[in-house]
Amino acid sequence: MVEWQEVSNEDLTQIIKNLQYQLKEVFKQQGKLTNSDVLKISQELDEYILEYQRRNLTNQKGAKL
Repeated sequence: MVEWQEVSNEDLTQIIKNLQYQLKEVFKQQGKLTNSDVLKISQELDEYILEYQRRNLTNQKGAKL
């Protein structure tokens, strides 16, 4: 499990980009969305995207106060 407080916003963005690239490459190689490697990367990417969205929502709420 990732310790989110230890991941900077810049690192989080880079991790998301890297996972997106990996996902595309593995899909090109495997050719199936149901491939276990594709699913694993997709699920990991989902976790990072959710954290990115959570941070942005928190920042937006803080800016409105």
